[in-house]
Amino acid sequence: MSAEMPNDIDRAAIEANAQRTVEQTALRKVRKALDQIEEAEAARRRMLRLVLIAGALLALLGAWLFWWLLFSGRDVPKAAPMAVPPTLPQKQ
Repeated sequence: MSAEMPNDIDRAAIEANAQRTVEQTALRKVRKALDQIEEAEAARRRMLRLVLIAGALLALLGAWLFWWLLFSGRDVPKAAPMAVPPTLPQKQ
């Protein structure tokens, strides 16, 4: 009986070590997946920030162009002044 006890203790230690190794491997995989998710979210936030900045710049450019077209007066040709006759023609 005493010969079997060390064998069982060794087997229990090996199983505990194997279980710990499996848990550590699983935790590393989960941590790696979480790191990848965090990196993807950070990249998405950077891209959204750039798109919003580009959109704001385009909106400002469009507003400036619209203002320039309305108030510059360059696109409206000016008519020649009318000549007013000194007297009105009389009806016959």
